[in-house]
Amino acid sequence: MIPFADGVLEARHWRRFENLACFEKIDSSNDLAREIIELYFNEDQNLPPSVLTAESQPGARGRTGRWHAPPGRGLYFTFILPAPGVPLSVVPIAVAHWIREALSETAGIVPVLKWPNDLYVDRRKLAGILPEARTQGDRTFVAIGVGLNVAGSAASLGLPHATTLEEELGRAVARAPLLQALLDRIDRELVSPDWASEIAAWERGSLHRPGDRMTVRRDGEELTGEYIGLDPSGFLRLKTAAGEAVLAAGEVAEW
Repeated sequence: MIPFADGVLEARHWRRFENLACFEKIDSSNDLAREIIELYFNEDQNLPPSVLTAESQPGARGRTGRWHAPPGRGLYFTFILPAPGVPLSVVPIAVAHWIREALSETAGIVPVLKWPNDLYVDRRKLAGILPEARTQGDRTFVAIGVGLNVAGSAASLGLPHATTLEEELGRAVARAPLLQALLDRIDRELVSPDWASEIAAWERGSLHRPGDRMTVRRDGEELTGEYIGLDPSGFLRLKTAAGEAVLAAGEVAEW
């Protein structure tokens, strides 16, 4: 057992994850994951599936900038996965769905999923996922960072349109047991993932519905249209005045 936050984490029963590292403070678990991947590339060593977590991450990042990750307030972790045959664009879609299911089972809250990989309660952001991939030769690793707001009030985050589990549930939530539940679920799914079913599973939990008007920001431009759904790669299909657009990345700014 490894002490973490308000409890302990147990890794011995995992079937997919082989390493677990818990820190009091690191700059960014995604940055550390990238450094570890590069080290294993340089040493020509195999890197097993691993989890990095920290009580605080002052340099934590999201898709559009910094992620607020102060001590004692949330869960911030990254897992590293060797990715032969893994559909990289589907992984964050799947992880968002798995976390949603785990929160429903463990905390009794059912967030909705916002493309490409955020979890919301109504119009308030509860969690975000940051996927990054590194390739050298014929080897690829994916690092999936997760940030979940757990403790305190939404106002205390100092961020617009954000929320916490405590705010939504009206009670405190122990972080160590919650992290254990999230990692257990991810580990279980990674044993024998059914990637082909994950797009449909994500769409069932999505806040977007066919015909919804939305505006997506990408590369400094905005594109407005009607939501059609996701394609098999998890890319956004949008019906615009110029025809159907398929977006691999972007930020849904209005919906």
